[in-house]
Amino acid sequence: MDATHAADPSDPASAFAQEAANFRELLSAGRSPVFLQLFDFLLSRSQDERAPKEVEIALAVFGKDGAEGAVGDSAVRVYVHRLRKRLDDHYAGRAGHRLHIPKGEYRILLSAQTAAAMPDTTVRWPGLPRWRVSTYIGVIALLLAANIAIWWLVAPARPPGDPALQLRSTSFWHPLALDKPSLVVTGDAFLLAEAEQQKDIKRLILDPAIRSRSDFGSYLTNHPDAFYSLYDLDLHYTPVGTAVATWSILPVVHALHSARGSEPLLVPSSRLRPAALESNDIVYVGRLSSLGLVAPPLFQASGFTWDQADGILKDRRSGKAYSDVPPSGQESQLRRDYGYIASFSVPSGRHILVIAGLGDRGVESMAQLVTNPVEIGQLAGQRAATRSFEALYEVKSMDNVALDRTLLLVRPLRSAAPMPARPRSGR
Repeated sequence: MDATHAADPSDPASAFAQEAANFRELLSAGRSPVFLQLFDFLLSRSQDERAPKEVEIALAVFGKDGAEGAVGDSAVRVYVHRLRKRLDDHYAGRAGHRLHIPKGEYRILLSAQTAAAMPDTTVRWPGLPRWRVSTYIGVIALLLAANIAIWWLVAPARPPGDPALQLRSTSFWHPLALDKPSLVVTGDAFLLAEAEQQKDIKRLILDPAIRSRSDFGSYLTNHPDAFYSLYDLDLHYTPVGTAVATWSILPVVHALHSARGSEPLLVPSSRLRPAALESNDIVYVGRLSSLGLVAPPLFQASGFTWDQADGILKDRRSGKAYSDVPPSGQESQLRRDYGYIASFSVPSGRHILVIAGLGDRGVESMAQLVTNPVEIGQLAGQRAATRSFEALYEVKSMDNVALDRTLLLVRPLRSAAPMPARPRSGR
């Protein structure tokens, strides 16, 4: 802490106010009104018994539209994460009082750390310069990542009893040709930034109709008034559940390809190109709302319709609708999500596997299902689970922890019709 901003260490309230003033001055110098508003709001709520919820922060910092938009909660998490990192950077290597945002909470607290309690931040090796621990850990992380990558490439073929290879015999996984690299497509969303005076970002926008840079170009052509307010900053949002599920699926797809000497490729759905649907098998992992180019061939063959605007999956035959939106005020109680899987071919002869859900719990539960040889084998044993089929599961969870899943239906899929040509548009 600077001498000019010294605080009485015996008075926590005085120290808290001084540290807050110092950090606020730093944010003001950075000319970032969003971070400043977020910091001030969290500061004002830090003494409350209950930490504010994401929707409260979205309303206070991003305005009413930010809270109601689909990206409201994600914007809050992104900015809080960045604010927490700015605090960590600000206090790096310092002793004394510091502000911090606890993990899992949206409030700012004061903690004290004496010089004696601080760990030695250097690593001393004979004949070598002194490295900071953070640098040393970074080097170790890079080496570990390199070793994992090397192992990934040169690992020997797995034994026949390996669960990943047992999956190959099921009707869900068997249709993958493996003659070319399969694309593991992760469901993400293309974000736009709304800025004032081409400088300060006011909010982030997730528009289901704008899935890519090409879509954004088409949108600007039809809405020229948005040219100076909406910007493509190459921002993409992937839900945590999709990332966790993808981490579970990648080793399986890699093991299947290893037997053929090929490697799968990882592609975000917002960057998937139409040609890929014609030339590669695809394993989609993510929310149904992020299917992108996978959606048209899937719902041409499916017995469901998908309402992108409302996030509702509807059965064509029964008319029953499925949504993961919980009742108001019951976010922490038992709630229902829905998981969906499909395995089908497109007119080009390539095959698409869909491992999806309406929400995070549905996506994660389906990833667990399709990577379990016993459970996916039981599903594959049903008459309706042919080479092309779909299945819907109800997934119950409590406080974001999946409790169980129940099969609601499984049925064959119709043959997918040829996809219409996608119009070209400028970037």
